[in-house]
Amino acid sequence: MPDAPAPTPTPAPAPAPVIRKFKASDLPLTQAKRAAIDSLAHSFKKKGGYDAVRKKVWGDFEGEEAQITKEILEVAEREIEKNPAQLLTLERTKAAALIDGALDRSGVYQRAEELISKLIDRGAIEAQLRELRRAEIGDEEAEKERLLGAKTDEEYAAETAARREERERVRANLVAIEENKRKLEREIKAKEDAKRREEERAAREARRKKEKE
Repeated sequence: MPDAPAPTPTPAPAPAPVIRKFKASDLPLTQAKRAAIDSLAHSFKKKGGYDAVRKKVWGDFEGEEAQITKEILEVAEREIEKNPAQLLTLERTKAAALIDGALDRSGVYQRAEELISKLIDRGAIEAQLRELRRAEIGDEEAEKERLLGAKTDEEYAAETAARREERERVRANLVAIEENKRKLEREIKAKEDAKRREEERAAREARRKKEKE
């Protein structure tokens, strides 16, 4: 009895598309808008906004710091247990570099960064920035900016893709126009050459007739 065919493996699901996180420098901003952003950031810093955020984040982080410290110590202890002779006899800076690499590979640093990122109250920061902007340009203009700034990264990505497609379309049209122009120039030149040859032939024919007379 022939063997049953092996079942076809189920294909792995396609990975989810990565949405690019846009920075201000990536956005299609005018020079005036970039200057306004820089001015707003300066005002926020001058009024102590950055210091207040930093103090609050570190204050909230104290409750989680013990767990992060515990993870760091556990990774360091494992590294020492794996190769005590090497780590305990190396210079302090070299041993620290090896342990630092192990910490990076373990993901402790990444988890700490993610935790700190979650502790940053972006909504409160945005509210403060918009208040500063409202005081600078007035309620009506500030509200217009708020609505424009409510676009998501996905919407910005879609707009960027649309602009890229439009540039490609315009470029393709320009290439086609240039090619048609060259084709027309070749046709005109060919007709002019043919006309010149015909005129030269007619002139030679006229000279031969005249010579025969």
